[in-house]
Amino acid sequence: MGDRLIRGYFPEPGIRFAVCQAASTCSEAVQRHGADWLAAWLLSEALTCASLLSVTLKETEKYTLRWMYPGPIGTILADTNENAEVRGFPQRLRLMAEASTLREAVGGEGRIAAITSVPTCVLHTGITAGVFQDVPRDMAHLLSLSFQVETALAVGLVVPPSEPVQVHSALGVLMQPLPQADLEHFDLLRRKVEQPSLRDWLEQGPHPLEDVLARIAPPGAEMRVLHEAEPRFSCGCSREKVASVLRMFDPAELRDMAENDGKADVNCHFCAATYHFSRSELETMLGQSQSGHA
Repeated sequence: MGDRLIRGYFPEPGIRFAVCQAASTCSEAVQRHGADWLAAWLLSEALTCASLLSVTLKETEKYTLRWMYPGPIGTILADTNENAEVRGFPQRLRLMAEASTLREAVGGEGRIAAITSVPTCVLHTGITAGVFQDVPRDMAHLLSLSFQVETALAVGLVVPPSEPVQVHSALGVLMQPLPQADLEHFDLLRRKVEQPSLRDWLEQGPHPLEDVLARIAPPGAEMRVLHEAEPRFSCGCSREKVASVLRMFDPAELRDMAENDGKADVNCHFCAATYHFSRSELETMLGQSQSGHA
């Protein structure tokens, strides 16, 4: 069962939805980072939330999502564009020596932040307390308060506690009211999405997304599907981009790396890729820096 994202709406009562399966996307991320079971679970919840929120973006827009908790996990960062190309990483990758449960890994109330942006500017920034100590519910809480878009989010994972970690299922549900929607009706659906019974059922997956939709749909409601996409892990880093950053270093720093280290190894936090630059490459960059050429 491949990764899949469905976006649509219920004309009555005026609620838009997104459902997704993001298991392959999450598996690639946790394996790239070498995360243990606890870190993999929390990162997978964040990446599934990011996949769902991609449906709210317009062309060239991006969401940057940050969960900052006081426990061993620390900060989880994820971002997405309108095509559900997601990436992310947790601050800490190995938690099992310090925590035995997700609640212990989170460690209490934290802060949740979200930024929408386009290449030229930031569009909106929001930050709230992480009162639920739960990745999807805390993000839904932020969107409802700081972005003033009432939101329901639920994520259910199937992640066996074995190494290397494999995510067998990452099902997610997003619901938001359309303008002029009946908010009381939406609140009833939000309670349905946030019920432990729905998460328990999602965690028995994988389920076809059509079954997920049938489970969350208002009784007798017409459903209109607008778009389908395939979430995927995608990082925009490259050797060329890293090299261009190194060229902007102070010449003294480049000289120190070339003469004392004999190389430079640069790691991308988002995808764990490592880019190696030899002494001769650093010396070439140093010459370009001193001559004023990029």
